Amino acid sequence: MVMLRFTILLILFMNLYSCSNRVVTNEDIDKFISKYQNENFESLKGISILQRSRDLNEIVYVVDKLEDNKPPYFVEFNITKKSITNINKTQLEKDSISDYLTHTEITAAVNTIRKYDFFLLAVDSSKNVFINPFYANAPAYFLRLKVETGDSTIRKGYVYELYKDNWYLNKTK
Repeated sequence: MVMLRFTILLILFMNLYSCSNRVVTNEDIDKFISKYQNENFESLKGISILQRSRDLNEIVYVVDKLEDNKPPYFVEFNITKKSITNINKTQLEKDSISDYLTHTEITAAVNTIRKYDFFLLAVDSSKNVFINPFYANAPAYFLRLKVETGDSTIRKGYVYELYKDNWYLNKTK
């Protein structure tokens, strides 16, 4: 039994280590773009969700309004139960800010990011999509503009350079 636990922990460590040092190739980028070119993320319009931490039993997500300057919700998701176990609103309460997302909106955001297994997913009010499918605790790797502009560089918090069509890559990561 001890050997089995050690083996499982070793495999998890190796997976985490290999993911954190992963080099994203143009092939990875092209596959991702091909898969999500026409994906509709509009249900998250105005919402940002990112994975803050993960262990064997739980994932903590940070959920907030993308273009508001309000404290986020910290959402604990139990992997085994496949459900939200806690929505931490401590910072909102501390700052005397009333809820700005409903339980339903938070649940929908968590279900969406879990569906895609991204580390970050956000959709701004113009329906531009920010995604990081490759790295935890990192800014958006991709920016998909709703409308093609032809601009070679876009500045939206970070500097994004045109890759192709309406897809941009974060060059300040």
